[in-house]
Amino acid sequence: MNAHTPVGSLTVEPALRVDGSVGPEEALTLLGDLGFALVTDAAHDGLPVALLSRSDLTALRDRRAATLCPSDAPARPAVLVPAGMTLGELVGGAAVTLLALSPHGAVVVDPSGAVTVLPGSIVDDFLDHGALLPAETRGAFDMSATDSVLAGEVSLPFALVACAAPGCGHVNHLGFFDPQRPPVCAHPGLPPHTLTITRG
Repeated sequence: MNAHTPVGSLTVEPALRVDGSVGPEEALTLLGDLGFALVTDAAHDGLPVALLSRSDLTALRDRRAATLCPSDAPARPAVLVPAGMTLGELVGGAAVTLLALSPHGAVVVDPSGAVTVLPGSIVDDFLDHGALLPAETRGAFDMSATDSVLAGEVSLPFALVACAAPGCGHVNHLGFFDPQRPPVCAHPGLPPHTLTITRG
């Protein structure tokens, strides 16, 4: 593993794609032997809004959540990266800041639309060995994403973050994240407010 290694070659397992309206019990059944569920949201054009582990799904089931995206606990953010991006490109730019949003790692999308999971531990190991240090942060920017995201048209890493502010739920598209200065939510129909993020 070096800075020129494509992240797509480092992913460890496929993720189940499942709609957020599905209940956690059903999702656990559908999950089978897989470790992660990529949750999509029909209310937001089928965009992926969360990467949940088996333990996340079990916790939702145990607290009797009706869906994978309950209104009282918006989904954990999903961070998407293209399979062809190198490990050096990921950790050497603003994209590495997005990994703070997802406790499990990143969703890697290849040109065929297949999705796999890049564990955060791989990135941590790479950084611990000092091969590259993240670039200085430069500021936030929004990206537009469409329902073609899962068709493999991911060109730059970005996170899809459902705002957890009361009455919001708007899915924001972030290319950079500074936990000390979270951005303003981009909801077009509400007064400006800080993007509130569910953390796991």
